[in-house]
Order: sequence, then structure tokens, then C-alpha cells
Amino acid sequence: MDRVCLDTTRMTEATAVSRATAYAIFSLLISSPHEVNPRDKITDIQLSELPFDFDLEKIMNDFSLNDEDTLKKQFSALFEIGDHGPPPIPIREDLFLNQPAKLKEDLVRFYEHFGYELDEGFQWQMDHLSIQLEFMHFLAMGEFEEQKDKLSYQLGQLDFTQKHLLNWVPKLAEQLSVLSKEDEIYAKISIELKTFLEHDLKWQEKTITTIDESGG
Repeated sequence: MDRVCLDTTRMTEATAVSRATAYAIFSLLISSPHEVNPRDKITDIQLSELPFDFDLEKIMNDFSLNDEDTLKKQFSALFEIGDHGPPPIPIREDLFLNQPAKLKEDLVRFYEHFGYELDEGFQWQMDHLSIQLEFMHFLAMGEFEEQKDKLSYQLGQLDFTQKHLLNWVPKLAEQLSVLSKEDEIYAKISIELKTFLEHDLKWQEKTITTIDESGG
């Protein structure tokens, strides 16, 4: 049984760019405000219509209502190691799932197979959610730019979503909802991200079809 892309709408530039842009935005939203200024970066991004129903602009607007100091305080309180031990909620898959065997090795295989290179300063946190989302942006753009093997990039996105992102982001969103106040931005982002990933997975599965090429 081989999986092939039969949906011609998936082959368009608009589909790849809109999904890649969404992943890039979520990567920025969940990145550390101590290292980058996501508020400035997202204002320069041009949105385009996604191939499924999802309001990305709403979470971007909610995010923009928080000033830099608020973002730093909330991010540190939730995700960073403090004087009294580990962070309340790790933002890295390996730590969040209590370091399951071979998780990082699997990430390395994904990254190396598709030629995704991390800056030296980020290699130690290759399982950070922001980096995983940036990798999905990389794959979505690669699907459009690759002329000969688009299916490899499509299957890479599907496998990475199932094996990694949806393996822990729903649990992350649940914990953040419990630990955070209802109006705190990182809880909102995680809930919106979970919804986006679920919608995107359904779209991916719908646009990649399994057919029997063996004649059986």
C-alpha cells in the first residue's frame, strides 16, 4: 500500500504558504520573549487564507494586547527553571514527557533527513515546541519548493504531527489551562495551537490517500 497525494488543491502555492505561515506564527508566539521579540515580528507577517476553517488573526490580536514585560513574566513563571527546581510546565517535548527513550534520536532523524539545520545555540533544545513548529514551517515550504519529491515532504509533515506535536501539545494545553489564569496568553496560545494542529492533521489525512499499487 502506497500513499500518494491525489488532491490537486494541495499542490498550489497558496496552500503551502498559508500553512507554512501559520506554523511560523505559532513558532513565534510560543518562543521565549527573552530571546526574541515576537510582538514586533508577527506584525510584519502577511496572512493568507488557510485550506480549513481557523481564525489565526484572533490569537495574534490577543497576543498583541500583552506588553513585553507581561510576556516575559508569564513565560518565565510557566516555562523556565527557577530557584526551586524545574519549570512548572516544560516547553520541551523531551522534558514534558519525562525523557522517553529515543525521542531525541527520532527528532535528529527527522531533521537530518530533510536537511533542517539548527543554529549551534539551539541544538541542545531541539525538542523545544517553537523549534518543532518552525520545522513544520520548513516542511510545508519544502513541499511547495520541491519539484521531484513533494510526497516525501507531505508524509514528513503527517508523521511529525502524529509522532511529536499531537503526542504532547494537547497535554500541554490541558496543563496550562489548569495552571494559568483563563485570560493568560500562553494558555490561550496552547489551546489555539491544539485546535489548529487537529484541523491541520485532518486536512493532511484528507489530501494524502492510500491506494494499492500492487494490483492486489
